[in-house]
Amino acid sequence: MEFRPKSFEACIEVGSECEDCSIVHAWVHVDGVWTVHAWGETDLAVYDLTVTRDPMHKSEYYQEMGVTEERLKRYSRIEFFTLLGDHKHFGPYDKEFFFAETSETDPLLTTGK
Repeated sequence: MEFRPKSFEACIEVGSECEDCSIVHAWVHVDGVWTVHAWGETDLAVYDLTVTRDPMHKSEYYQEMGVTEERLKRYSRIEFFTLLGDHKHFGPYDKEFFFAETSETDPLLTTGK
């Protein structure tokens, strides 16, 4: 999967319209490449506007995209909008953890986290 910078920008719409959602920045593993990606989610659904405007089942999305808890940063709506205001960009915000747009190797091996 190629890097989709619009996935970070799209989180503004998700965060604005979904009061009970979190914003997620993560390393996803698709087609043998680790890629930084972003979406909004609730306990059961994922809202990734770069894929579809419809909600997706969270468990299916995580499996399809190779998402794991240790390779993501989850922000509340308030945290996300605060970081957006502080940094003046859509993310990712943890530049040490998200050190590049893509990686051929597991990012946990690179960051040591």
